[in-house]
Amino acid sequence: MASAAEKIEHGASELAVMQSAATRQAQQSVKVAGLRESAARFASIEAKLRYDEAELKEWQARVDQESARVGKQMPAEPTYTCPACSAKLRHDHSSGALVGFTPPPIVYPTSEPGNLAEYIRSRDLYARSVENDKRDLAAADLAARTLAEIDDARSDPAPAPEDVEAKKAKLAEARKEQTRLASTVKTLEADERAAAIADEKTDLARTHHNDVVQWQAIADSLAPSGIPGDMLAEALGPINERLARSSNESQWLRIGIDADMSIVADGGRPYELLSESERWRADAMIAEAVSFLSGVRLLVFDRIDVLDLPGREDLLYWLDGLAAEGEIDTALLFGTLKALPAVSGTIEAVWIENGTAGRVREAA
Repeated sequence: MASAAEKIEHGASELAVMQSAATRQAQQSVKVAGLRESAARFASIEAKLRYDEAELKEWQARVDQESARVGKQMPAEPTYTCPACSAKLRHDHSSGALVGFTPPPIVYPTSEPGNLAEYIRSRDLYARSVENDKRDLAAADLAARTLAEIDDARSDPAPAPEDVEAKKAKLAEARKEQTRLASTVKTLEADERAAAIADEKTDLARTHHNDVVQWQAIADSLAPSGIPGDMLAEALGPINERLARSSNESQWLRIGIDADMSIVADGGRPYELLSESERWRADAMIAEAVSFLSGVRLLVFDRIDVLDLPGREDLLYWLDGLAAEGEIDTALLFGTLKALPAVSGTIEAVWIENGTAGRVREAA
């Protein structure tokens, strides 16, 4: 896999170099063709320059002769026309630069100017042609010198197209081989992961089996016929005794708890068949038994309004007896009543209205 990657990297690098060289050679070929075309015109431009200079000299002489004939000497220097703004220019001998020039008006002795204007136009035409020839000649000379520099600095020839294609084919084959190897590696890794997962599942199944065996042993120990039966027999005895005492003191129905933790009332009636008031009294006595045996000495009873008036009096009488015997410290009773029940001096009644504890409402 690593060898295939190295081959691909090396082949891609070589291909990039070959393609870059081919591109550079193609661009240089286009540039060289233009330079050769420009350099090949050197002789023809030089010949044209000599011809235009001779014509300029001849037309300048004609201008001078015609100017003398009409009595007005024109400036000896040739004038030029700016290619950008068409302004008239001529050489300034003091600075050697082209400056703006406005030729003085020609005064003709007669109404016919003769051939002077035509001569001036021809002279100016050849003057511009000479300037253009010099510019073209300089460009051709630069092209020739650039060609010479390119020939001197020319590097190795660009690779042939068939060599580039062969390199591409070789690189494609290396990439295909890399893909095949990657697929093989992926398959092997998947098989390895599957084997590892299978081993993990086997270990997990063995662990679960051991847990089941251990939990089964614990379940056997905790079955009703095991440890819980003994513990319940010891715990339910004091609770049922306390429930019997509470039933006698409160004059309520007798409640008991069987070994299967089911609650039954007098006559074997299950808890589910008791009335709402009977279930409330059963819950209250069971709560008192748990409070007594745990030593909490606190009882909290909600919805005492489920009891009728005799039932509430029995509740208060029972709790007053527990407090008198020191078996409870505090008992909190909550209910919605129309008026306060009759209470003894050990009981404090608080009337809560609209969420605020206020003055105790007197019974009507």
